[in-house]
Amino acid sequence: MVKFFKYSAAGNDFVIINGCELRNFALTKENIIKICDRRFGVGADGILLHSAPESGNAHAKMTIFNSDGSTAEMCGNGIRCFALYLIKDCGFSFDPLKIETGNGLLEARCEKAGNTFRISATLGKAKVIDETKKISFEGTSFLRTGISTGNPHLVYIPETETGIDVSELWKLRELGYETNVELVSSIDCTKNCAKVDVYERGAGKTLACGTGGAAVVNTLYLAGKIQKNQPFTIKYPGGDIDYTITENGETIISGIPLKIFTGEFEG
Repeated sequence: MVKFFKYSAAGNDFVIINGCELRNFALTKENIIKICDRRFGVGADGILLHSAPESGNAHAKMTIFNSDGSTAEMCGNGIRCFALYLIKDCGFSFDPLKIETGNGLLEARCEKAGNTFRISATLGKAKVIDETKKISFEGTSFLRTGISTGNPHLVYIPETETGIDVSELWKLRELGYETNVELVSSIDCTKNCAKVDVYERGAGKTLACGTGGAAVVNTLYLAGKIQKNQPFTIKYPGGDIDYTITENGETIISGIPLKIFTGEFEG
């Protein structure tokens, strides 16, 4: 039997497994798909594998598997869930927690919030992978920007209200390869928030995406709509996620992840 932990952040849910638990069970593509299946498995947007870090500066290593069996470089909600798991289930007390990821060594800080913790994590500096362009799709004009926040995103901001589903925009594959896609349906710079839907490569439509929100916030910053050190909230179908771009250009993600349950599956 393989022990696992189920965590969620704004509806973005993960199965977390300590590599020591796997023994002879391999995380093959087929097995990952089975575990993440919501009818015949545990059900999750992805799997986070906990292993010993390769760097002496890190406390733990996090490897991310999407629900289709592919790997991801980074996951903003995943690192927050992983940090809470390290605290609750592994007894880690480091602050900050230094976590080795496919996007390098990142830090997570913990703030007591009732009987749990608010987790804030650095996502590093965003990079523009495709300059803002005006495109038209099914009669709607969009401003579209390519941003990497550890993994690639295309952020679509419609110039008028649209009924287009984010999955239709994902199918465009405008960069010639698969990216995550965010559709910003409304922006309120007075209340410092935006409403966003997401389609993740490797997982499909999800209730939230941590690095996707960071891509949206950095897109708005580049457009001059928000400033550094300005708190900004991304409102996903699964809940709200808070962001800040620091003075040195790094993006901080913050929110309260939840431990859902612990269980075992046959390995």
